[in-house]
Parts: sequence; structure tokens; C-alpha cells
Amino acid sequence: MRRGIIGPLIALVLANVCAVAQDTGTPAAAPPRILIDLPDSIRSDSVWIRYSLTGPGSNSAIVKREANLRRYIIDAIIGVKPAQQAKIVVYAPGCQFKAYAIDLDGVSDVSERFQCDSLPSKTLHAFLPPAQIPSNKFQAEKNLAVSGEFEPDWVCDFFLQQRRLGGAIVTGGSCLGAGIPLGVVGDFDISNGGAFEITIPDFARDPLFKGTQSVPRFVNFGEILLGVRDKKIDLGGWGIKPENAGPESGLIVQGEYPNTVRFTTIR
Repeated sequence: MRRGIIGPLIALVLANVCAVAQDTGTPAAAPPRILIDLPDSIRSDSVWIRYSLTGPGSNSAIVKREANLRRYIIDAIIGVKPAQQAKIVVYAPGCQFKAYAIDLDGVSDVSERFQCDSLPSKTLHAFLPPAQIPSNKFQAEKNLAVSGEFEPDWVCDFFLQQRRLGGAIVTGGSCLGAGIPLGVVGDFDISNGGAFEITIPDFARDPLFKGTQSVPRFVNFGEILLGVRDKKIDLGGWGIKPENAGPESGLIVQGEYPNTVRFTTIR
């Protein structure tokens, strides 16, 4: 009687053990990663990387800058699910923008190497009426700096473009802006009577300025936000914008600028 029961029990236990082994023996597939390799000539903490992931859902972010890296890694997941497509924009000082559109369906790691194609700079002559300098403190201080930040409007447009439908490009969704610090772009000496110069990247020389087949341009390429601050303490200061800026608060990137760009303070 007992022998007749023990035999089937042993067989049932062995079957369950084998089933558990099969269930735990196959690890879950690792989510895809995007590897951005940098050339040795580029400092990793100077690189600006922004990305957008889609399907299912969407997610976008800016990669945190870190020093002494030769590769940035983006985990292509949205929540807990792998992304299906990715769009990435990379910029480094002195280099042209690079834009990547990547299909992640069914892949693991995807590698892209950022190559720095040189982007020249451009020096503009500028003027700010001395009477518009906001305070006596700054009027007495000659050691002032002009700092800049680039708002790349084209990046949001690139991220929001969806797949071609019947030959057309459709856009949808929303995109929060994220500026690129340009650092100090000029000096402002009160004794020069309001005249000063700024040296900025010549973004109009970037091939993406006019648009490409994969990255068509629909809006302004971007604008440069400018401010004047105390060079010693790096605090305080005020914003300036071109007199003809209208509702815009920055210097619109363009192929040609006036001989002298006249600025006004932002109040």
C-alpha cells in the first residue's frame, strides 16, 4: 500500500522541481542601453546630452554631466518597460550638434560615437546705453562679464516629430526647454560708454541650422540668453536683450547680424 503511494509522490516532487528550475533558469532580458562614446579630445563634463524615449509612453531628460568619462550610458527604459525609439542630441563646446534617431525594437546595446566636427565662433559688436545699467553699484564696478546660455528651440521640434505618415511629418506632445550654458562670452567695461563685444558659437554654420532630411527645421534654430554680472563674485547682475527682440528675450541665431547689435535691459 505504502509503496504504491510513495512512487507517485516522488514523481510529483521531481516534476515540480524541474518546473521551478525551468522558470528560474531563464533570466529576464536586459533593457536596451544607448552608449555614447566620446573622443579623447573632449572633456566629458563639458558635453550636453539630451534624449527622448518613446513607446510605450514617453520620457525625456538631460544626462548628468560627469568628469573623466569616455562614455555616457542611457538606460532606454520608460518606467519598467523597454523603450522602442530614442532621439538623442549631443553638443560640446566648439563642436557641431549631433542628432541621432534610433530604433530600439528587439536590440540590446546600441553604440553611437560622438565625433566633434569643428564649429567656428563669431564676434559681435554690441551697445548698451549706460543709463540702463540698473544700479550705482554696477555703474561703479568696471569688472563685469557678459554670460550666455543657448536655448536650442530646434531640439524640441526634433523630439516631437513622429514617424512619417503618407509622406508627411507630424508633431505632437510637449517638450520642456533646457538651455546650454555658454559661460562668459564677453566683458563689459563701464568706461567704454556702453560699447562691448561678445564672442558666441556661430550656430548658423552648423548644418542643422538649415535643416536636413532627417532633422527638418520648422522653427527658429534657437536664441542666446545674455546677462551682465559681477565677474568677481558671480552673483547678481541683470539680463539684456536686443532692442528689436519683441516678445523674445534673447538673441535669435541668424546667418548675419547688424554691424552693431543694440541691447536693452530686461525689466
